[in-house]
Amino acid sequence: MLQGILVALIGGLAYMESRIGGQHMLDRPIIIGPLVGLVMGDFNTGLVLGGQLELVWMGLVGIGTTTPPDVVVGSALATALAIKTGANWQTTLTLAVPIALIAQIIQIAIGSFNTVFTHYADRQIEKKNWKGIAIGEWGGVAMFFLAKFVPILVGFLVGTPVIKLIVKSIPKVIQDGLAQSGNLLPALGIAMLMQLTYDKKYAPFLFLGFALVAFLKVPMIGIAMFGFIIAYVYYQFKPQANNDEGELL
Repeated sequence: MLQGILVALIGGLAYMESRIGGQHMLDRPIIIGPLVGLVMGDFNTGLVLGGQLELVWMGLVGIGTTTPPDVVVGSALATALAIKTGANWQTTLTLAVPIALIAQIIQIAIGSFNTVFTHYADRQIEKKNWKGIAIGEWGGVAMFFLAKFVPILVGFLVGTPVIKLIVKSIPKVIQDGLAQSGNLLPALGIAMLMQLTYDKKYAPFLFLGFALVAFLKVPMIGIAMFGFIIAYVYYQFKPQANNDEGELL
């Protein structure tokens, strides 16, 4: 019970940071996963699962009124259930996606319900009732917190025996299929991100990183160092706007 409350608090507070504390990206899987792992007593598994889930969802961006799958609930709940049931990370990924989609529906419902507090605050503004305005504002904030806290806590308490039963009852051939699906999900996340950021001008750097990993077996830290050096050299040799204007003059 205590672990469930702590996991739910991590999800709720991480999400609230983006609402009232600025956007410091604390509500990402790479942050939530290790924190949940720490609470569940397996930091390393939480870190690995957080990294894998980040690859799946790193391309998701809520633009305008669109509501993407609930990454916070999906990451926190799937990581906690995976550590508690001993499921492998591939199965965890296939669990996290439907959890996030269900939580997305809750998020949309809460967002619609919050208009009650918005209209209440509008009425209090007309009355110049400052205390009522604060109630309207913080009432909406509380609803967003509960939208993360309650699903994670309920899912943790109810879902563990269900997930254990499901995992044990899945035939080996299906588990192998889920494992392969789990291997594909990070690639799908990268593909979604590339749809937003891909640029023909910088494509050679992307393929250079792929070649270093595929053919020279360079680890990711090495790839990051190569990327930093290339970016620094590129910036130093790139003509600056002021210099270009000076040369034209």
